[in-house]
This record gives sequence, structure tokens and C-alpha cells, in this order.
Amino acid sequence: MKKLFSNTAFNVGVIILIGGLVLWISMSIGDPEVILSTVLSANPFYIFLAFLFVLLWQLLVGFCLMVLTHITHPEYKLREGYLNAFIAALFHDLTPSASGGQIAQFYVFRKQGVRSGDAGSILWMEFIIYQTSLTILSLVLIILKFGFFYSEYSNLFIFVLLGFLINSVVIFFIYGLAKFKRVHNWIKTKGVKIGYRLHLVKDPDKAIDSIEIQLEKFRTESEKLKHNKKVILICAVLCILRLLVYYAIPYLVFLALGAELNFDLLVNSVAMGSFVAITSGMIPIPGASGGTEAIFVLMFGNLFGSSITTGAMLLWRFLTYYLVMIIGALCLAYLKIRKD
Repeated sequence: MKKLFSNTAFNVGVIILIGGLVLWISMSIGDPEVILSTVLSANPFYIFLAFLFVLLWQLLVGFCLMVLTHITHPEYKLREGYLNAFIAALFHDLTPSASGGQIAQFYVFRKQGVRSGDAGSILWMEFIIYQTSLTILSLVLIILKFGFFYSEYSNLFIFVLLGFLINSVVIFFIYGLAKFKRVHNWIKTKGVKIGYRLHLVKDPDKAIDSIEIQLEKFRTESEKLKHNKKVILICAVLCILRLLVYYAIPYLVFLALGAELNFDLLVNSVAMGSFVAITSGMIPIPGASGGTEAIFVLMFGNLFGSSITTGAMLLWRFLTYYLVMIIGALCLAYLKIRKD
């Protein structure tokens, strides 16, 4: 956690620099006066609704954490899960490829009185359920909107499929390692050797030990989930709802800027929101800054028209990224003051 905090200042600097560059480029490409007037003329009702969706998105994360924590700590409160969710979101956004979120969650759990072993167990279970739910929902949306997306966004289609493939491989790779001995043995022998030759693995023995530890954790948590099927169902529903709420936020922002209220447009927008998240997840810099904004404009520009898309991107990015980081920082400050 100390290492995570030590990198925070640098990552904040990167985010501010790239964020400022994105704002400058956005204003340079379009008419600054038109973009500014578009943003300022936004319907406050839909902006407030989008803000409530941001809060709901993180509330569902916290609810899932509470349900999982209740397996070993039935006294764990929803407000503690909510606090944990926002602090995790802060470090997801501050670190490359969202790598710091789970470390932050572990730190928060310990501050909240959850034992180290239980905290690690909860985070593993949450990862398994979330990654599986994400893969299934992404597949459903790709199949549902395949024709529309392929005809309208053929140049971006390969990136969406690649992002989906990466997400799918992560969960199927872990399941394969845990369930199939042959895959497990291949990774421990030939897989590690290949990684070493490609300079992806520095210490083969250490890598093998790490694989064994992580697989044992995965097997342990999988067994726990087998005996808590109700928990799996509740958390899977919460994960899917959390993703759908997040994917729907762009549509609310576009409604605020004058887009029509239309169910088909909502479905298309949710699919686009999913595809933006899938694609930007491949960008290995804090918050995928720069790339996320560009992908948003490219994908939603065809759907809603270029005249309001830049303004919508700025509002959406503020609500779902910068505002979430601000709230997360306040939650972290509250946690430290309350516990120190």
C-alpha cells in the first residue's frame, strides 16, 4: 500500500497533463464557443439523474462487497462497503490498467476490521463473479448489436473484439488452470520457460510459486462459492446491474444535451458504453486517459452526431472519472481520520 501511495503523485500528474491535453485538443478540433454553450445549456434534471446513476453504480459495488463479506463478517455494514467501493474506484482510476484497486480494497478492509485472510478471500470471490459477469454481458451485447455495430463501426470492430477476447481469456485462463491438470502443468513448465525467454518472466521459480499460490486461492474461493449459491446469484445480479447502470450514463448525458428519449437509442447507447469500456480497458495508463475520450467520441459520434458528442464526452468523463476520484479521495480522508 505504501508503494501504491508513493506512485499516486506521479499518476495524478499524468492524469492532469493528459486531461488538460484532451481538453485542449477537444476545443481545438471543434468550435470552443459551441462546445461551451452546449455544455452550459445541459438540462440539469438529466445531469442530476446521471449523477444519481454514478452514486448507484458505486452503491451496487458496495452492496456486492457487503454480501460477500457477510459470509465471514455478518456485522459488516452497507456504508462500509460503499466507502470501500469509492476508495477502490479512486485507485482504479489512479493506477495503470486499474491495477491498484484491489490493493486499496484490501487496505480498506483491514482498516474496517476484516481479517487479512478474509479480505483476500472476499476480493478473490468478487473478482471471479465480476469477471464472469462482465464476460457474459459483453458477449450478449456484442451478439445483440453485432449487425448494427459491424455495419456502422467496422473500423473499430476489431478493437472491441480484441478487448472482449482479453477479458474472456483472463477468466477462462484461470478456470482452465484450476480445473485442468494438463493446462496447469503446461503453464508451470513450458509456459514459464517461454515467458522467461521473452523476458516476460524474470524469475521462473518465483513465477511458478506465485502461480501455485494464486491457483490455490482460486480453488479455495471457488469451493466457498459452490456452497454459497445464493451469494453467487445475488452478486452476479449486482455485477450485471452495476455494469448496465454504468453503461447507461452516457445516454443520460446525451439526453441532457437534447437527444431524443427512445428505447432503441438507449439500447444502442448501452452497447456503445460497453464497447467503450471494453476497448479503453486495453490502454495501460492511469484511467486510460486520452484514449477513453477519443474512443467515446469515435463511437458515440455516429450515434448522436458530432455536434454534441464532444460536449457529452466532457460531461460524461467528469461525472464518471474526475468526480468519482474526488469522492473517493474524500472517502479515503474520512477513513484515515476516523481510524487514525
